[in-house]
Amino acid sequence: MTPRDLTGLALTRSERIIVVTLSYLFIAPGVYKNFRRLYTYLRRLSLEASRHKQRKRLQQRDQILKAESMASSIYIVDAAFKRTLIKVTPGKYLREVLDDVCKSKKLNPESYTLKTQAGKPLDLSQPFRLSGLSAGAKLQLVQASRSPSVVNVALSLPESEGGGRLSDKFPSTTSLWLVLRKFEEGVAGGGKKLNLTQRGKPSGDSGAGRLLYEAPYVNVMGRTLDGFGELQKTLAQLGLNGGSCMLRLGWKMSDVPIEIAMGEITEFFAKQEGAEGEVNGEAKDVPKTEEKIVRDEKELNENVLQAPIVSEDSMQGVQPTPDTNGDLETASDLPQAPQPDPGQPSEEPPTSPAPIDPPPPSSQPADGLSVFLPPSSPTPAAALHQPDPSIYDPTIAHAKAHQAALERSSRNTRLLSDKELDALASEKAAKLSAVRSVTIRVRYPDQSMVETEFPASATAAEVYAKVRSTLHHSDAGFELRYLGDKGQALLPDAEQTTLVRGLGLRGKVLVLFAWKADVSAEIRTGPVLREELRSRAQELKVDLPETEAVAAESKDGEVKPEAPKKEKGKGMSEERMKKFLGFGKR
Repeated sequence: MTPRDLTGLALTRSERIIVVTLSYLFIAPGVYKNFRRLYTYLRRLSLEASRHKQRKRLQQRDQILKAESMASSIYIVDAAFKRTLIKVTPGKYLREVLDDVCKSKKLNPESYTLKTQAGKPLDLSQPFRLSGLSAGAKLQLVQASRSPSVVNVALSLPESEGGGRLSDKFPSTTSLWLVLRKFEEGVAGGGKKLNLTQRGKPSGDSGAGRLLYEAPYVNVMGRTLDGFGELQKTLAQLGLNGGSCMLRLGWKMSDVPIEIAMGEITEFFAKQEGAEGEVNGEAKDVPKTEEKIVRDEKELNENVLQAPIVSEDSMQGVQPTPDTNGDLETASDLPQAPQPDPGQPSEEPPTSPAPIDPPPPSSQPADGLSVFLPPSSPTPAAALHQPDPSIYDPTIAHAKAHQAALERSSRNTRLLSDKELDALASEKAAKLSAVRSVTIRVRYPDQSMVETEFPASATAAEVYAKVRSTLHHSDAGFELRYLGDKGQALLPDAEQTTLVRGLGLRGKVLVLFAWKADVSAEIRTGPVLREELRSRAQELKVDLPETEAVAAESKDGEVKPEAPKKEKGKGMSEERMKKFLGFGKR
């Protein structure tokens, strides 16, 4: 019976209310049951959501605990045998470990390094998980070398700059900013100038507006260093104390105008240079052993460069000059000087080769050329005489030189600073400016020689013109070579290249003449010099040294050394040595 059926009944209003109430009471249990089910379901959803949040919170806590459990501890032992416990994670770099232990001990991390118990130095640029160390490892905190090491740095440019790669060598004390500046100015790398640290970009998309500074950032072995402050870190502070490394360069937009950024950078370096100037002013009077070594080495090299040119026939006339000062300080500088010929060692270390000038011609020609004939014998004159046997005996000077060489090899050396390099360059320029003339001796393929003098302002083209005027075939092609600082070099036929300031020539220089490849065989086998020069050529004569003459007399039997006394002394020294080593004891 539906409510529609009730409308047709003759029921009063109260009866209808009773009927509807009874019907609602009949369906009330079902409604209550469904409502309870709905309430249970909603409550279950709420509990499930709360449980999910709790599980997520527990997972995060487990991850934190797992990360803390992965953290290991290593022990650092200093020179006083005091141990320091340092917490490390797999991704922590060993350079950060060094910084932590030096911070705890209030030490300068630039003056120390880490080594294993076996004394093996560690690569501080590696993270702990790649260092090969285990948890609980013991490391040594030792003092680092004061001289900076050399690091081969490669700079990888982004695709916007061509995607190339530049490489050069830098001291480990060089900052990343200075590395970028040297690559930018072309001082390092391929010599091409780039814009790496002074880039600007308009603030608007359309190109108009104020230029904002594009700050460079560098990625070094997975670490990104951005900002001007982080780029002031040196290669040593990143753990790069040797070997090779790759720097990946990039730029990111900043909200600082480019003129303000450039002003801040300039002000920073101005303050830094002022502080360095004060430090240098305080330490101005402190003597430096390294500077003395460099200065002495440079003076010895200067003496070698100023030594006269000696031909093969005149080598027999070269005799080293003994040095009267035989103290250890003088002997310590001997390894820097060029070593004498093993066949003719001197009793005392040589200071400089004795100059041997060719005999002056009887009449100086108008063209200023001195012509010498080829040697008459194919064997050099230096190989035709017997040297004095006494020169093979070791002396005290040789022992001092050997001790000085050992001492120098055990001494730490450092790279020259920019200030020292500038001082050496200015000193070299001053010495070159003091040169007034250069003597050029040209040796031709037939071993004939022509010697002439050029002023300091002469160019390499004038040398070619002078040599061309001496040839029998002046139209044939030829080239001149000389011994430069880096070995044999080609003398360029250029008007802009000067002999003294451009090529650094001074004193007497030997130049070798060579025909070009396109010259015919007839010209090569024919006479080289003009008939006029060949007619007035003279022989180059060199007298034997006095010591060798005495040795020749003793060989003939006129003068004999006291051999028995020498052998007796030698035997006595051998007996003392055997007694010292205990060979005579039973």
